[in-house]
Amino acid sequence: MNNAVILLGIAVVAVLVGVFAFSPGDDTPVVAPEFSLESLDGDIVSLSSYRGRVVVIDFWATWCKPCLTSFPRLHHLVEQVGEEDVVMLVVSLDKSASRARTYLEENGYATSNVLWESLEASRDVKELFDVVGIPHTFVIDREGLIQYSGHPNRLSREELEGWL
Repeated sequence: MNNAVILLGIAVVAVLVGVFAFSPGDDTPVVAPEFSLESLDGDIVSLSSYRGRVVVIDFWATWCKPCLTSFPRLHHLVEQVGEEDVVMLVVSLDKSASRARTYLEENGYATSNVLWESLEASRDVKELFDVVGIPHTFVIDREGLIQYSGHPNRLSREELEGWL
């Protein structure tokens, strides 16, 4: 009987340690992983080349209905705070570059900041950032620290301006 109580106590402590050690509420910024991908315009884009600027990274695809809803809002938000202060990078998880390009051009968006080298390369970057589902947005501050990770619709103008 005593062994069962001891084991139960150990199990409870282990669960509590796990819950608090890996709590999603931990707001300690971490350094964004470095990556390079080709843009739809054929340029190699490296995250480190934007050090000193705030970077918004959006993981997105044309087949993702929530992405098509959140993308215009996020794009507008970045435009509101000023492109000289914030750069937006879009990692496309489409099966082909042409699908992303067609959507962007038909809807009046630039293609120079949309990254798609191959589906495998985009997925590799997605894994670097531990993205499970899309749309998923990150805000990286001037020092390269991830300040925001979540759904793009939850990012406010006030939050974004706070990192400028």
